[in-house]
Amino acid sequence: MNKKLIQKLETYYEKHKSKSLYFYPIALLYFRNKEYDKAYQILIEGLKAYPRYALALLLVGKILMMEKNYEAALAYLETAANIQRNNTEALKLLAECYEKAGKLELAGKIYERLLLLEDKEEYKSKMIELAGKIKPDEEDLSELVEEISEEKEEIPEIELEEESDDDEEATITMAKLYEKQGYINDAIEIYKKILKKEPDNIEAKESLDRLLNESGLEGEK
Repeated sequence: MNKKLIQKLETYYEKHKSKSLYFYPIALLYFRNKEYDKAYQILIEGLKAYPRYALALLLVGKILMMEKNYEAALAYLETAANIQRNNTEALKLLAECYEKAGKLELAGKIYERLLLLEDKEEYKSKMIELAGKIKPDEEDLSELVEEISEEKEEIPEIELEEESDDDEEATITMAKLYEKQGYINDAIEIYKKILKKEPDNIEAKESLDRLLNESGLEGEK
């Protein structure tokens, strides 16, 4: 099944390479088939046209981390985390990469940032674990973690960087592909972009309403 889907996507991509976002789904299928070299090559090629494609940047980072090329991985992961500043998966991967690269203080700062987004014990535990490795001379880290938790309500909301409509090619086909791959939030965002440009697009409206209802996000129409 994957091979047939890859062949179809490759055929389309080769004809529309200069403006197509299909490079990411193809690379993802290669990655899942453990064809990491092919996935990496097509991601690098696609990122030349779409350098702010966060999902693609993250997948390149994962592949480089698997090869233990942490310094190279950090360049992609840092860029992805700056584009999608509240993407917890991107931040967790970045923190892991910092830790593996021996940059423990930077890893600790990312876990602090994650703690502001999600009050999870795993982040607190990680901060304490890293503090034990770098042995800071300042205040006790366990007290710092408690202080961060207590003052969480007072921390201003993180402002997200606005993304240009040019960053992605908003098409019905692309939205359906995201939906098929399980990236429902990405599909929803593409349908919203389509409707912003084409308010009378019935197919996009019906698909958006269906996804919002299925995911319980009716209030975000």
